[in-house]
Amino acid sequence: MKLRQKAAIAIAAISLASVAGVGPANAASIGGGGASFLANMMDICAAQYNRNTQSNTAADIVTYASVGSSSGKSGFTKGTYLFGGSESAYSAGTAPAGLVYVPLVGGAIAIGYRLDGISPAGATVRLPSEVVAKIFAGQITKWNDPTIAAANKATTVAKKLKATKDGVTVSVAKKASNVEFAMSMTPAAAKKYKNAKVTISAAVLGGESKSMYSAKSAAKLSKIATYSANTVYTVKAGKTLVGTLTTETVKDGETITFPDTAIRVVHRSDGSGTTNNFINYLNKSHPAIWTKVTSDTFSTGFPGASVPTDGSFQSAKGNEGLASYVRDNNGSITYAELSYLEERGVKAAAVSNPAGKYVLPSPTSSAVWLDAAEVAADGLVTQNFAATAADAYPINAVSYGLSTTAKSTTNASVKSFFAYFLDVCAPKNAAGAGYTPLTGAILAKADAQVAKINVG
Repeated sequence: MKLRQKAAIAIAAISLASVAGVGPANAASIGGGGASFLANMMDICAAQYNRNTQSNTAADIVTYASVGSSSGKSGFTKGTYLFGGSESAYSAGTAPAGLVYVPLVGGAIAIGYRLDGISPAGATVRLPSEVVAKIFAGQITKWNDPTIAAANKATTVAKKLKATKDGVTVSVAKKASNVEFAMSMTPAAAKKYKNAKVTISAAVLGGESKSMYSAKSAAKLSKIATYSANTVYTVKAGKTLVGTLTTETVKDGETITFPDTAIRVVHRSDGSGTTNNFINYLNKSHPAIWTKVTSDTFSTGFPGASVPTDGSFQSAKGNEGLASYVRDNNGSITYAELSYLEERGVKAAAVSNPAGKYVLPSPTSSAVWLDAAEVAADGLVTQNFAATAADAYPINAVSYGLSTTAKSTTNASVKSFFAYFLDVCAPKNAAGAGYTPLTGAILAKADAQVAKINVG
């Protein structure tokens, strides 16, 4: 059963109990609406909040309508929704009085595709960032285009057992069925990284990066993990990349033979924060190809005179519509929040980042990218499209909850739910659901933004 179906059943059951008189007299129905990007995670958190008597002392019933960011913003302004959800900001002069943006969760905008007849079957396609821009601009129209084929040739990465950076030295060794890591720091490095974390992530090249170690730094550290073949380990001290290590020469990617299949681009038909963030990435990363600035509407942001009408471009509503279309249509490609592809069994491409590495979308690789972002005083997050972390997936979005400073009983309920979402639900559930829980400066600012709600 799909994520939204499961959550909807849970919310409906709780709502029926409330109607039957089980809930307290002061319980309220808190209906929100907006971004489909956010909807799977919103449903999880709403269902859990609705039955959490400790956090939800009023026994409020939170619901969420997946209608797209543009409709979420307009619906919140009109009062259709008591809170909104969006990955894009209001345009100048259109925001309601006292608006509060609350970053709630991040996530990868995955490039989902279906391509029958690929050899070897089931191989993961690699797409250079520039090729992504050209495909969605209609400049590359066949899957066996030479630029795609050239990016999908098997190579190798030489064994590397030791790396040193800024006074931090890390080494790895294979011993029987394990790999053993050792790290040491000079006194100056130990002082510099005193309050930082040491992290180790592991990935089969071209595969998903997964966190395997995270702990407060120390002058000396060690870690033992189970050995896996063809694995690359990325070690960081704080935000500093100490090195990328391998215990052996590893295979990097696969040589793929592509069929002579036409590419069918699938984009959003509705106003979309996912589209806004995707176009912003294309424009900021490849302005010579994607010449127009971002927009919630794909046709408005499209760099050509107009979106082609020869059938090579199709549209669908919501992240769920995009993912479902690609699942059902050979040759198609789209952009969607990762969880929607995963629940439909749609493959995601590995995309090259500014460091020149191909990375699959995942909560871990998205978190690395968002770690380089900046958050403004109003809560809006600006991504760094030149970030050079080798293990970062480069196409991401942050979802915002929309509320106001106005004092009311319903805003008090929204404030309570947003706090629960950020500090209880997302840390426990986001990564497992295909999202990226917020941490560090963005989380601190998000909590500060929640505090502004319902202050009068």
